[in-house]
Amino acid sequence: MKILIVIDQFDGANNGTTISARRFVENLRKLGHEVRVVSTGKEDENKYQVKKVKFLPIAESIISSQGMAFAKVDKEILEEAIDWADIVHFYLPFMLSIKGMEIAKEKGKPMTAAFHVQPENITYTIGLGKKEGVNDKIYSLFKNAFFDNFRHIHCPSNFIANELIAHGYKAKMHVISNGIEPVWEYYKEEKPEEFKDKIVLTMVGRLSGEKRQDVLIDAVSKSKYADKIQLIFAGKGPKLSTYKKMGGKLKNKPIFNFYPNEELKSILGYTDLYIHTSDAEIEAISCIEAIATGLVPIIADSQKSATPQFALDERSKFKVGDSDDLAKKIDYWLDNEKERKEMEFKYAENAKKYKIENSMKLVEQMFLEEISDNNKVIEEKKEQKEKEENSDDRHVFQMWEPLKFEIKDNYKFVIKNGFVQMLSNTVFFIIAPILYIFNKIAFGFKIEGKENLKKVKAGRITISNHVHQMDCTMNGLINFPRRMYYPSLKSNFKIPVIRHLIRLLYAIPIPDKKSQKERFMKELEEVVEEGETVHIYPEGSLWPYCERIRKFKNGAFRLAVNTNTPIIPILYKFEEPTGIFKLYKKKKCIHAEILEPIYPNLKLEKAERIEDLKQRSRNSLEDKNNEIIVSTPLEYT
Repeated sequence: MKILIVIDQFDGANNGTTISARRFVENLRKLGHEVRVVSTGKEDENKYQVKKVKFLPIAESIISSQGMAFAKVDKEILEEAIDWADIVHFYLPFMLSIKGMEIAKEKGKPMTAAFHVQPENITYTIGLGKKEGVNDKIYSLFKNAFFDNFRHIHCPSNFIANELIAHGYKAKMHVISNGIEPVWEYYKEEKPEEFKDKIVLTMVGRLSGEKRQDVLIDAVSKSKYADKIQLIFAGKGPKLSTYKKMGGKLKNKPIFNFYPNEELKSILGYTDLYIHTSDAEIEAISCIEAIATGLVPIIADSQKSATPQFALDERSKFKVGDSDDLAKKIDYWLDNEKERKEMEFKYAENAKKYKIENSMKLVEQMFLEEISDNNKVIEEKKEQKEKEENSDDRHVFQMWEPLKFEIKDNYKFVIKNGFVQMLSNTVFFIIAPILYIFNKIAFGFKIEGKENLKKVKAGRITISNHVHQMDCTMNGLINFPRRMYYPSLKSNFKIPVIRHLIRLLYAIPIPDKKSQKERFMKELEEVVEEGETVHIYPEGSLWPYCERIRKFKNGAFRLAVNTNTPIIPILYKFEEPTGIFKLYKKKKCIHAEILEPIYPNLKLEKAERIEDLKQRSRNSLEDKNNEIIVSTPLEYT
């Protein structure tokens, strides 16, 4: 696979997320995958380099102290990188990844995301770590702006997967440890000379509010071994000066430093106990590395941390934030050296399941699952598009529908109220001349074959192809001065003002419910039997300027058979502008040709009669249409 990793900071190894990303890239390449990175930092043949965001000095100091950097969005670079990839994996829910996600989504690229930024990582830095409302808001912000766009999310622990589910994240959660390298295995070495008579306690992690190194410093001051304990804090961060000041009260001043892996392994090799005091932690890979070397841990039992999962029993947990309880646990393990030595081997063995090669297999599976899911979506969209393109019943023109409209069971489809009918006739006779002039000027509207209407004196059903938003008004003018009832989509009754006007002009909403459809058809039959005209679009949907006759539905022909009424087909055709119309019209003029009436064949059974009438009506329109089409059909606009 060609795998693209998008992360704000990839160079260096000064924070857990960057370390995880670098390990993933290295090990995915070992498996034979091509891996490239979009990130800030130094140029590299496998990196798409973007610039770093520069903040004001105070903000820059806080961000850099956390070992972090934020990348500027570069759309061109992101597009180039995403075009190259088979799948894109995003590490952080910030500007670079958000834009990358949008581009990948637009291009239909498979994409996954990892959840590496716990809200508490942010809120503890600004003194709001214990404000649940603020943390929940950040979860929601991440979800809405970024993670809702993914089908698959990499979660380094069950803890964070459950947190995401609790906060409404809908993607499939893939619980995969960030994994430890093979170098992290059972390992012991002699203490250096300066620590020969010391008890060494080590904690690895960023010096920030949520990591709570202050609890460890305080606990050591309360331990009966306080005078012999040497604290080593492996990490850096904004709390460095605070913790140095706190550690000043201890007999043996704590050591603060950031160590490369080789040196850190050496330190862990002569450490007596590993302590992890963090209030909030997505996984704490440093803790796994420590126990893999054969260290017994003491871990804060925090509900906002995944790290307690690494404790094999309650002896390796203490009450979160409680330095007294931590001091007791430290003293217990130092008092019971034999137990501690026995547990060292058990912890080292247990850590083997977190080896990175196991994680890589699961990551590969996640990527392949996303690629498969994405291909299914693409195929479904392709099939849907083909279905729509081949469907004669789709609407290629959508009206504005801001209002609600429902047909109630007692709805009167046909207006019977005398006053409303009188008002309708008044409106109709006022606007008919206006509509005729408008349609003539705007569309070059012309009626041909009007004599065929006169051949049917009683009730009649007219049908036509549906090719323009205004052809309903043209049908009204064709039947003028006779009034015309016409079934119309419910959606047209959701348009302000228009809904009342078309209702007044005898538009009838087409219902969805079976019981309502039966009454709808019955009222139409009564109208026809009373000698009125009903106009129906048997194609069902509007396709502006379509020059072919599409498939017909049965409604108009069932109505005709039920009432033994003829069908009068009307063909809307398109003619090149001539005369004055040629001066200003770019589109063809719309002409209506009224064809001969077509009667139901009474010799056939009802079902056959409906189908026969439908086919003869469609053939009549299609034959006439084929006579006049001499050019390539227009595009549907």
